[in-house]
Amino acid sequence: MSAKEKLLLWTQKVTAGYIGVKCTNFSSCWSDGKMFNALIHRYRPDLVDMERVQVQSNRENLEQAFEIAERLGVTRLLDAEDVDVPSPDEKSVITYVSSIYDAFPKVPEGGEGISAIEVDSRWLEYQTRLESLISWIKQHTILMSDKSFPQNPVELKALYNQYIHFKETEIPAREQEKGRIEELYKLLEVWIEFGRIKLPQGYHPNDVEEEWGKLIIEMLEREKLLRPAVERLELLLQIANKIQNGALSCEEKLTLAKNTLQADAAHLEAGQPVQYEADVVVYLQECEGLLRQLQVDVQILRDENYYQLEELAFRIMRLQDELVTLRLECTNLYRKGHFSTLELAPAPTLSTTQLKGESLTKGLHTSSASWFRKPMTRTELVAISSSEDEGSLRFVYELLAWVEEMQMRLERAEWGSDLPSVETQLETQQHIHSSVEELGSNVKEARLYEGKMSQNFRASYTETLGKLETQYCKLMETSSFRLRHLQSLHGFVSQATAELIWLNEKEEEELAYDWSDNNPNIAAKRNYFSELTMELEEKQDIFRSLQDTAELLALENHPAKQTVEAYSAAVQSQWQWIKQLCLCVEQHVKENAAYFQFFSDARESEAYLRNLQDSIRRKYSCDHSTSLPRLEDLLQDSMVGSGSPCHPRGVWRLKVICFRISSLFLNVPMEQNPPSPRARPGAAVHRAAFMACAAQRRPCKLCSVPQHRAELLLEQSCGEPM
Repeated sequence: MSAKEKLLLWTQKVTAGYIGVKCTNFSSCWSDGKMFNALIHRYRPDLVDMERVQVQSNRENLEQAFEIAERLGVTRLLDAEDVDVPSPDEKSVITYVSSIYDAFPKVPEGGEGISAIEVDSRWLEYQTRLESLISWIKQHTILMSDKSFPQNPVELKALYNQYIHFKETEIPAREQEKGRIEELYKLLEVWIEFGRIKLPQGYHPNDVEEEWGKLIIEMLEREKLLRPAVERLELLLQIANKIQNGALSCEEKLTLAKNTLQADAAHLEAGQPVQYEADVVVYLQECEGLLRQLQVDVQILRDENYYQLEELAFRIMRLQDELVTLRLECTNLYRKGHFSTLELAPAPTLSTTQLKGESLTKGLHTSSASWFRKPMTRTELVAISSSEDEGSLRFVYELLAWVEEMQMRLERAEWGSDLPSVETQLETQQHIHSSVEELGSNVKEARLYEGKMSQNFRASYTETLGKLETQYCKLMETSSFRLRHLQSLHGFVSQATAELIWLNEKEEEELAYDWSDNNPNIAAKRNYFSELTMELEEKQDIFRSLQDTAELLALENHPAKQTVEAYSAAVQSQWQWIKQLCLCVEQHVKENAAYFQFFSDARESEAYLRNLQDSIRRKYSCDHSTSLPRLEDLLQDSMVGSGSPCHPRGVWRLKVICFRISSLFLNVPMEQNPPSPRARPGAAVHRAAFMACAAQRRPCKLCSVPQHRAELLLEQSCGEPM
């Protein structure tokens, strides 16, 4: 087919259906101007009034067509007077019509496009699809913006399943619809540019993308709140099921115990001994253990406001009553007091914070150090999203949620009150800080994808990314702050704990030391005191450094200031106590030496006095048969001896030492100073003093002691006071 024939065929198709217009050639059919106006009207019906064309003159129709075509980009190659003839020049007409063909939209050969005849129907289709999709998006955006969730687990689970179905089924279908609208717009775009279609505001595919982005953001926000709520619900349901199963098991054991008890009751009625007492004990002990655990689980549900709490709590209470009743029956049946150990311990009270930090977290994470969830990777999120842009946006939201969660946990975390708890907190914080540092690569990855986001998602993505970077910097600062202070706290507490252990060991060693008569080795006691003094001198600088560290941490307003002050006070108190004990040890050594020396001298003096008494008795022996001269000689000899009494110096020395040793006991009444395993033997000292006074027949200051004075009076040995 020649070019002329193709052009003629195109003209016939375009002008088909117009009244009074029929194209069979490129000459006479064009002279009235109706053909030119029909061509233009087919592409731009808004510019040509065909009813007016029917009543206008040829010259007016031609002039109108040429002017409109020129405005549409067709060069004016003809004049109205040249065409308004019976047979216009064919070549001139073909050339001009070819210019119209080139300037007007057309369907490319072998490609997709919309012909002038299909424009109206396809534009209507585009409008219908777009309006329907935008209406659906706005409706579900409002629905997703509702963040109030039901408390009933069944309704919450149904809501979550509905969301998952919406996300996995409806969103992909609407995503395809959005793609078809974009394809249809591309086909209509040439007609929009040509002016055939006037695109109203809000009908561009970008407007759809904008509304779509709002929907996705609301979905992400809803999922961020809904998913933890469902995870929490699932854990609470697991705990509730555990309580139900535990209660059922407890009921079975109570039934077994009751049946066994009835069997033994029957044996007693028949005059036979009981046979199942041990079995009943085991059943009741198992029930008690189950009920204790069930009470803990019920407390968890109570802290979390579980909707079926009252029903479960009532069931546990009923089981407790049955256990108490059965225990009383056992007490009456078996020997009294056998079941005194089966007291139900009160359930520990668990707070909501403890629940979140222990029970629920333990269900979500198995690692002891990983009490937080790891954020999902961008690859995982893109895989479950309808588009890469949505996956990237989800990725940023996931990172932001993780950072905010960790920030909250770190701000609420404890510091520890003793060495094991501080070590646990430090180990956990080291793991957390490592994870926070690793998250930095994810933040950088999110920054790299910012430039790849589409125009509709970019604003929201940039805003969320900026917030993420700000929160991440804050989290990094908080984590570093906590790690640094935990390290300093651990260093101080570990050193203080070691020194407290040493002080306690020294205290126990001194308290257990044998200062009694069973250990007369004074040299060993002096060595013990010297070694203790040297050790304390060596520790002096260590304890001073420890107190300086505590003061520095307090001045720096350490977050665990209370723990630091508690340890510092404990170390200071124990150190002062050990120093006091050291002074006691020094006094013990001195007095112990004097004590043992005193009794050694006392024993020697006593032996000397006994020997002297025996010698006197032998020398001055007499009876009723002794003659008067003999008695006078003995009396004269004794009077000569009393003129220069021979008092051993040891007796006077013993009196002085006795007074020094006993001074402690003279100043403190006995009822205010009761004897103790470590008290010195005061009675022995008084007895030794009495022996010295009795040997001289002279009283001393110790005679004021009631026991001592009584013994002297009994011996009738006291004369005038000294």
